Amino acid sequence: MKKLLYTLLITFITASAWAQSEAIYTFNLFNQLNFNPAYAGSKDVLDAGLIYRNQWWSGVDGSPKNINLYGHMPFAKNTSGIGLNILTDKIGLDKVLTVGADYAYRIRFNNSNVLALGLGARIENARSDYGELNEGVDPTDNEFGSGGTESKSTFNVGPGVYFKNKKFYLGASLPRMLANSLYSDKNQFSQKVNTWFIQGGLTLLLSENVELLPNAQVRLNPNSPFDFDANLNVMFYDAFMVGALYRYEDAISALLVYQFKNGFRLGVAMDFTTSDLKEATTGSFELMAGYTFPCEDCKIKSLRYF
Repeated sequence: MKKLLYTLLITFITASAWAQSEAIYTFNLFNQLNFNPAYAGSKDVLDAGLIYRNQWWSGVDGSPKNINLYGHMPFAKNTSGIGLNILTDKIGLDKVLTVGADYAYRIRFNNSNVLALGLGARIENARSDYGELNEGVDPTDNEFGSGGTESKSTFNVGPGVYFKNKKFYLGASLPRMLANSLYSDKNQFSQKVNTWFIQGGLTLLLSENVELLPNAQVRLNPNSPFDFDANLNVMFYDAFMVGALYRYEDAISALLVYQFKNGFRLGVAMDFTTSDLKEATTGSFELMAGYTFPCEDCKIKSLRYF
C-alpha cells in the first residue's frame, strides 16, 4: 500500500507540473532551446547534445526520468537559426513526449552584438498507463478500475528574444502561449498557466586561463510561487568547468564539464534536495554529452555555452 500511495503522489505531482512550466535541468545553460526559441543558431555553428536526468526517489518505483536531445545551427549567412528539441519525461504512470522546432531571425549589429527574435512550435503527447497502477493492487479490489491507457496530444507555440555578445547574454521568452489539454485550465486561454522565462549570464576574465561564468534564470508564473536558479561556474583553460547552482527553495547542485578541443564535451551534475521532498528523495543527477561541429570560417577561439 505504501508503494501504491507513493505512485499516486508522483502521478499527482506530474499532473500539477503540466500546468506550470517546462522541464528544468541543471544543465539548462547548455541547451536554452528548452525555454527560448531565439537561442537557435546562437553558437554560429551546428551544436547538438543529449542530457539525461534521473531523480532518486528513495525506494519508489516510477521516479522521474528525463531525456533531452537537441540540435541547432545558423543558416542563410547567419541571419537565421533553426533548432530541433526532443524531450521525454517518465514519471509514475505517465510518459510525456515533446517534439519542438524553433526558428530565430538574427540581427547582427557588428561582429559581436547579435539580437535574435524567435518562435517555437511543439507537439506534445501525454500517455498514462493505469495498468501499471493495478500491478500493486489486489485483483479482487473493485475500488480500482481494470486499468487501460489514456493519451492526449496537443500543439503549442511561443516567442522569445535573445541578445548576446562576447561578454554577456540576456533573453526572455514565453514558451507556451496556448492553454490546452495538458494544462489543468484546459477549456480557455489564461495567462495564469503561462510561465515567462528571463535569463542572463556573463563572462569575466580573472586571468589568462581562468574565467568566471555566472548566470541566472527567473521563472514568472502568476499561478505559481516565485522561482529562480542562480549559477556560478569557473572555466579553466577553455576546457574544464566546475560550478554550483542554487534553485530557490528546492535544491543546491554541483556540476563538472570537460570540453575537448575537437568540440566534444561531457558533463555530470548532482542535485541535493533542500525542500520537504528530501524526506522522499536524496536528490537527482544529470549526465550530458554534446558536440560543437568545427567551422573554419567562424573564427571561434573558445567553446562557450552562449
